[in-house]
Amino acid sequence: MNKEKASFTINNDTNLPMTIVHEPECFEFEVPISNEIVVKTDPVNDSINLKIDVIEGKTVVSIWPHRSMYSVYYNGNDVFEKYFD
Repeated sequence: MNKEKASFTINNDTNLPMTIVHEPECFEFEVPISNEIVVKTDPVNDSINLKIDVIEGKTVVSIWPHRSMYSVYYNGNDVFEKYFD
């Protein structure tokens, strides 16, 4: 079985605070302005869904699992790992 992950980067180039929300649990991580996160997921069609909003002057990116779970990394660290231990 192939254990490789697909990944993509989200850059916060908005000059606004950015919150990443791990759904459906609503765990939050604040991405500093001019920084980025990396999302890793299984390489399947429709693996995750992204919902992007601006709420009260803040960019909010909600990540929903669809056909795969996912991890979010900032500076090489899984930012939501502590919630799943």
